[in-house]
Amino acid sequence: MADYSLSKEEAAQFDQQGFLGPFKLWERDEALEIWKKKVRPKLMRRDTSVFPNSVLNYDRHLDIPELQEVVTSPKIVDRLRSILGEEILCWRTEWFAKYPGEPGTEWHQAKKFFEFEGQPKLQPERKTEEENEYWVLTVWVAFTDVKKETSCMRFMPGSHKEDWYFDESRESSHDAEGASDSGFFGYSWEGLKVDKDWTPDESKAVDMEVEAGEFFIFTSKCLHGSFPNTSPDDSRFAMAARYVLPEVHVYKDMERFNALSEVLELDQYAPLLVSGDGKTSVNRHKEPDLV
Repeated sequence: MADYSLSKEEAAQFDQQGFLGPFKLWERDEALEIWKKKVRPKLMRRDTSVFPNSVLNYDRHLDIPELQEVVTSPKIVDRLRSILGEEILCWRTEWFAKYPGEPGTEWHQAKKFFEFEGQPKLQPERKTEEENEYWVLTVWVAFTDVKKETSCMRFMPGSHKEDWYFDESRESSHDAEGASDSGFFGYSWEGLKVDKDWTPDESKAVDMEVEAGEFFIFTSKCLHGSFPNTSPDDSRFAMAARYVLPEVHVYKDMERFNALSEVLELDQYAPLLVSGDGKTSVNRHKEPDLV
């Protein structure tokens, strides 16, 4: 079996930059075929989802086999093991579509995923947080070609080694009517700035253009954002898969959580074990059953 672990040089590069990639999950034509004929039609149906009444389409890897195959792929998981270690849970997947004319996402950071709602979705024990620089990572998988004009992501290298520029624990108001003008579903990161006058030096930014079938890894503390979609015809479709150490509490003591003006019930949800035996998990979790 092939080993996709990071080399020492790649691991060092990730630690220095806060992101790494792109890597190839599928060939481009295969990725486009999977998206068009398998994944997109299934995403349109939500009756099998763990959140069937939500339009957010969170965690479809728990009911769509092709997406569970993605989040458990050795091409992804082997590389994550090089950073996180043997025990890994996938605690969320979510979709980021950018249609022609839609705005980019502002520069931002996250760690415990308060997500404007005042509720930390992740709560590491103090020991876990002190002993592990990386205990939550994101893998961003492109299902279509993603260029600057179709809203590729951007990163500020090394910013994860600096002080926090955003306080994600603050709550922020939601402007549903102005969602098309804001960078993130009607929310703005501007109000979460630690220093309201701070602006990043965009000359240092790295633009992550990728083909369909490619993915990259990043820590959400690394400053990231995206361009607007200025293409007249092409949409961007990509999935973010978020991984965490099993000793980090996911939705601790919650029966439901707030998400971008929705309330999602957790009675059918559990994070998915993608590596290890789960013995260190403080969470009730599921094991892959669709692959």
